[in-house]
Amino acid sequence: MQKRSQIRLSTGLFLFSAVSMLCAHGADTNKAVRWYGIVPAPKSVVMDKGELVFSGRIAAKQPELRPLAAVFSDEFTLLTGKKMSVADGDAMAGDVVLEIDTKLKDEAYAIEVQKYASVRGGGYNAVAMGTVTLLQAISAQDNRDKAPHMTVNDEPYAAYRGLLIDLARHWHKLQTLKQLVVMCRWYKIRYLQLHMTDDESFTFSSKTFPNTATAGRHYTLEELQQLETFARDRGVVLVPELETPGHSASLRKALPQLNCTSGGRAMCPGSETTYAVIDTLVGEMCAVFKTSPYFHAGCDEVNTSGWSKCDTCKAYMQKHDLGNTHELFRHFIGRAHEIVKKHGKRTIVWEGFQRSGKTVIPREILIMPFEGGKYYRPDHLVEDGYTLINTSWQPLYVVSHRPAPIGQWSPEYIYKWNMFRWEHFRQWAPAYTPIQLPSTAPVIGAQMCAWEQPDEVEIPSLRLRLPAMSERLWSSPAVGDFKDFSERLTSTDAALTKLLQVK
Repeated sequence: MQKRSQIRLSTGLFLFSAVSMLCAHGADTNKAVRWYGIVPAPKSVVMDKGELVFSGRIAAKQPELRPLAAVFSDEFTLLTGKKMSVADGDAMAGDVVLEIDTKLKDEAYAIEVQKYASVRGGGYNAVAMGTVTLLQAISAQDNRDKAPHMTVNDEPYAAYRGLLIDLARHWHKLQTLKQLVVMCRWYKIRYLQLHMTDDESFTFSSKTFPNTATAGRHYTLEELQQLETFARDRGVVLVPELETPGHSASLRKALPQLNCTSGGRAMCPGSETTYAVIDTLVGEMCAVFKTSPYFHAGCDEVNTSGWSKCDTCKAYMQKHDLGNTHELFRHFIGRAHEIVKKHGKRTIVWEGFQRSGKTVIPREILIMPFEGGKYYRPDHLVEDGYTLINTSWQPLYVVSHRPAPIGQWSPEYIYKWNMFRWEHFRQWAPAYTPIQLPSTAPVIGAQMCAWEQPDEVEIPSLRLRLPAMSERLWSSPAVGDFKDFSERLTSTDAALTKLLQVK
């Protein structure tokens, strides 16, 4: 049998009969993936003899799938140089047919490649993920574009598979954001969180507060709506983040009414004006990012020193029986959550508050622990009834200006990590000795976070790291064969270069 390294998708060489024999004799069907550049690896792939030569047509069974059919057509052209038309009517030999099948789970999909290629999914996003797998299985040989006869049944292990991009520290071109969406789609990353506000700039254009947009470092509403549609058509969900009450210098400079009477480095949580402004901004952002079921309210690294000296905060604490600024912060999180909830989204916050406190922080808020327990240990959060999304600094933070390995963990290191594990490189962090939660813990996924990176650095720094995390989230948290993964990644990364030419 030939070495796997000799049989790559990019070469167009397929050993159909050999793979079919593997499956026919009861071998692990996932071994079939090794013959193709498919990342992340599907749950089940069963090969059959023969191959399908594509005719150049793609049909959507339901009207709502036509945008996805157009996306597939464009991607097919970028990968093969051939055009594929979007068609209606019954399937013909050589076609690709997209269909929503409500008998399947929300993100489960099934592919059947025989006389034509059928991609069925439990919802739009599932069909979108299925089309990625089909695209990764296509080869070009003798000027023909084809895929092996096969059956794929697949669904993700983790529901939340995310990437964060920091737009406030370094503004990014709209084209770069589109390319990041393409990369997320290619590796089945469902959520792209946009860190739109911080001390350095405010990148959202508010109609109510037009002076808050940082000059030369913001996006128009039309640009954001265009990006939202671009992502939605590809099955990628944009999650907006409004940093509150800390990391807000840019906003507070534009709206000084958000400041405490004593100054300080955070919004005033004792002023009703603060909550009114947050309500307006959250509403405006939710109106743009309609697809997202989530809204991120920040709430990390809050400097509360000014609150104890603020007359407004002192009066508010007395009125609401809040004994100290620690309780005031917990109260603020609860009110921010109610605002987000009012606008129809589920609240996400960073691990920025302490475990102790009388003021209840609602358990329906999703928590992203990142500091390895500096504020609130992930195991304690689980014990106290919270649901988590893993954003462990090590190895999920990508910060290119930090000295390696801090913020520059290798794809192999990331590949050996799992979503129930928190690590930290600082000795003061509880997770300096890794905190490993059981697989039964309420951890719904994980997110890679790219912080403080210039526009031109983002894709080069992420294109090999993101798929390593994706395979751990999609296929299984159990460590796989990195050599096998890296061989498949060689093929998908070469294809990604072509797809990044998207307009």
